[in-house]
Amino acid sequence: MKRRAFLKTACLASTCLLPACKSTVQHAESILENNKIIVNKTEFKTKNTITIAHGKYAIGLVKLDDNNFAASLLACTHNGCAVSPADTGFICPCHGARFDQLGQVTKGPAEKDLTRFMTSSNKQFITIHLT
Repeated sequence: MKRRAFLKTACLASTCLLPACKSTVQHAESILENNKIIVNKTEFKTKNTITIAHGKYAIGLVKLDDNNFAASLLACTHNGCAVSPADTGFICPCHGARFDQLGQVTKGPAEKDLTRFMTSSNKQFITIHLT
């Protein structure tokens, strides 16, 4: 195969693969209302941690038990990188900082905990209080 034909084939193949490179993060459904985010408890059917879209960074919402939840802004306090859910909390992909389910630092280089939000819940909904 000649170089020109190879490059043409490679470029065509890469345009087919690019859509597969999009982020696979799916945020839970939520409603923003008067500085509060409202999430249906059914979002926790198959997992104990969900993410909610919120501006530049997501919010991580962790189910501690049926009526207790912890909400943290997923922005690393070390260098501002977006933090991702992990098995036992959250991890920063930039420098490896780790946080527990409550957003507390368990491994540096971050020295401060994630920003936390108060939560409340009833039988059907969880409310994250942004102020």
